[in-house]
Amino acid sequence: MDKVEFSVLLDYLIKNSSYSIKKLAEETNINRTVLQKYISGDRFPSSYANIEKIADKLTLSKQQREHLYNVYKIEKVGYHKYECLKSIKQIIENISYPKDVSDYDFNIDYTFDSVSNFATNKDELVMIVRYLINQAKQSKSHKIKVYLPKSNEIFKIIFDNLKSNSLLSMELLIKISTTDANQLDNIKQFENLLPIIFLDNCNIRYQYSDLSLMIENPFSFPYLISSDTYTLLINTDLTSGILLEKDINDYLSKQFDNSFNKADPFCKNITSVVDIVNYYVQSYDFSNPNAVNDIRSFSFEPCIVPNLDRYIIQEKYTGPQEYLQFIADFLLTYINKQLTHIKEGKKFVFYFTKSGLKSFYKTGRVSEIPNQFYKPFSKNEVILILKRMLNLAKKYSNYQFYIVKESKFNIPNKFSLVLNNKNDVLFSIGGKNDDTSVSIVLLEPILKNEFYSLTELIELEECYYDFEYSTQYLENFIEEHR
Repeated sequence: MDKVEFSVLLDYLIKNSSYSIKKLAEETNINRTVLQKYISGDRFPSSYANIEKIADKLTLSKQQREHLYNVYKIEKVGYHKYECLKSIKQIIENISYPKDVSDYDFNIDYTFDSVSNFATNKDELVMIVRYLINQAKQSKSHKIKVYLPKSNEIFKIIFDNLKSNSLLSMELLIKISTTDANQLDNIKQFENLLPIIFLDNCNIRYQYSDLSLMIENPFSFPYLISSDTYTLLINTDLTSGILLEKDINDYLSKQFDNSFNKADPFCKNITSVVDIVNYYVQSYDFSNPNAVNDIRSFSFEPCIVPNLDRYIIQEKYTGPQEYLQFIADFLLTYINKQLTHIKEGKKFVFYFTKSGLKSFYKTGRVSEIPNQFYKPFSKNEVILILKRMLNLAKKYSNYQFYIVKESKFNIPNKFSLVLNNKNDVLFSIGGKNDDTSVSIVLLEPILKNEFYSLTELIELEECYYDFEYSTQYLENFIEEHR
């Protein structure tokens, strides 16, 4: 859609009301010339505030409001960009901790005497996939190598087996498109990789490719699943396959290894407290005084790392004791330099929910720090941390926090997304129990950039309360829980 469509819709709604442009401008306190330019398409509203004033005066129906709002948002950022941002928001709202095998109500172990070397339909293909995975479980390496284009029933079978058998591992090669037209496909592919992406026994690497140039011929077999013994070639629409073994399998397996080794790591699992500290320390370019070093965080609970001190770190740490001094020194170095940069005017902006604030007070846990590395904060410590957060926000205008409107952006319980100026993206999600959580750092630049633009959407859709409301709410919360 282009700008004229918004102006045409606005013009239509005004003409079908009892208001003249002059009267509407007076009652909404919008400059008449500005309003006329909105209608002519010569000017586009910088925010939706003026449009809301107009909608209120015109007494638009809920459906009319939504239509006007959607047209405004699409024209503001462009249709394709808006669809990408909506998909990212949807991924966050639907993200969850990987299910335990006990959560499934089916048996994933199968016994095969033999299997056909050819699959002529999807059911036969699924049967061969199960056979190949079972053979891999019994092999010396316990490894499968996978190149598939998207999520499907085959991916689900692979995930179920990886989750149920920690000895089984997977090397997964994916293709990322470099063309703007395919960014939505990249985002969908990332969504499809969840929850495989959180598994420790899965190694994902990526290569760049123009997906639009891929041959969509159902009689070609570009995809594969491979083990020590077999390679299954799969056609483009994932409905048929050929099972190969011996010399051909060895050749194809080596070809996959060559491609996989040349590809770049897609993500990094946070498996130790050292990993999480290194993420925060390396996210800042402290050596460059001119570095932007902006931090943004979207979390269920508040972002608290800048408000910790040595006593709290040492008191709460539950990881290996040999790392305690290292952790304390590095975190404090990071915190002190971060505070220095805040004082110098570098931005630190984070968003959290009212439910998350209450949860932090109740449980003493935050999603940004993996639960297995620290003991819960006491209620007094929670209030102390919140006071520090409030004081920083009052003292430095570039340190800002906003409370998310959960009706507009449903950030999941125990979820955290941290972004920095290097476009590193840290995902953390808690499990059913307070002592479990998983974290990954997304490394692929194109997708990182898409997640970094999430701020555009929450500003566009006004998914948060303003700074004045947010600080007042936190201040009231602290007073109520002293």
